[in-house]
Amino acid sequence: MRIGVSNDNYPEKRTIIVDSGMEYINFKNKNLYSYINLVNMKFFRQSKIFLFKPVISSPKRDVDVFHVFNEIAITDRKWVATFETELPRILPPKSGNKDENRAKLQRLSSALTANNCLALIALSGAAYKMEMKLFRDSPELSQTIRDKMVVMHPPQKLYTPVRASRKSATPIHFVFIGKDFYRKGGGEIVRAFDELLAENKIQASQVKVTLIGDLKKTGNYALGKYQDEPTFASETEAMIARHGDIYEHVPSMPNDRVMTLLQKADVGLLPTWAETYGFSVLEMQSCGCPVITTNVRALPEINPIEAGWQVTHELNDDCDYSVSSAQERDRLRRKTIDQLKVIITDIVEKPELITQKANAAIARIRDEHDMEAYQIKLRSLYNQK
Repeated sequence: MRIGVSNDNYPEKRTIIVDSGMEYINFKNKNLYSYINLVNMKFFRQSKIFLFKPVISSPKRDVDVFHVFNEIAITDRKWVATFETELPRILPPKSGNKDENRAKLQRLSSALTANNCLALIALSGAAYKMEMKLFRDSPELSQTIRDKMVVMHPPQKLYTPVRASRKSATPIHFVFIGKDFYRKGGGEIVRAFDELLAENKIQASQVKVTLIGDLKKTGNYALGKYQDEPTFASETEAMIARHGDIYEHVPSMPNDRVMTLLQKADVGLLPTWAETYGFSVLEMQSCGCPVITTNVRALPEINPIEAGWQVTHELNDDCDYSVSSAQERDRLRRKTIDQLKVIITDIVEKPELITQKANAAIARIRDEHDMEAYQIKLRSLYNQK
């Protein structure tokens, strides 16, 4: 079977290009909207349009099904879409009022209800919920879309079949991975460890923390117009330098080295402010490295408390945090740091929790992210009449 894809980036490789029994045809350079976006974004400062339309129409036998990620396919061929937030994906206007997108939404929704749209694959239950919310004012449209919807969490290779009990004499090794260092919670992690050390609740000899992320990535889209002052980043860097005995920081690391590192580490860290899914959580779990996450979007689904730890806050209708003021930002941050401190202290005092949660995490990867089961589901969707 020949599957047409609109790109071969990381999301496609994780959710679409997953079956060696399929032939994948990349239409990245044959997508009309790639060129429209290039012109609009460069010369007119317009937002990206998440549509796919082949420039040249090939004979129908050349592609059996198109499968796109976060896009709508404008085609007469059969097509499937996987999405992590909602479809049609329309970036919010500068005002932040999504209602201004209502006309575009109605115009594009007809492609979702067309007979050649075989399935809409929500990457998580949170994405399913957001999609239903998008069409809650259109009952008939909502029902048609619901009938095409299926939740399919991505597959994940299992690297560690079982986690052995750790050696109690060695420091507990925490690992943070996040290119967007501050959005992913790097600043809160550093402050939590800084305070625990200052309060003598943990000792430097008990922990080791690897930070993989770009300290220059100070922007945080979850904060909207209430971004942090530059001093927040400079203070974070000063804390890392002050505790050089526990920290190892690198701006980036090749994926193969990351996976090797995770198989030796104890606990993963992702106390993120915002996350569309959380692929790194699956990778950590597959290495027998249980994770501390927040509760935004899909994270409670893929990191249940039996397999990891959660920092929890109240969520809005989009399963996100609402930051409506600098005071609210600081309140959420303080609560995150306080919860991190409790979790880290508990882990240091009861390191046997690591092995328990690690093996629960491995079991859920084996049961809920199995590659063969995922391939079978995809094939059944592609073969619909």
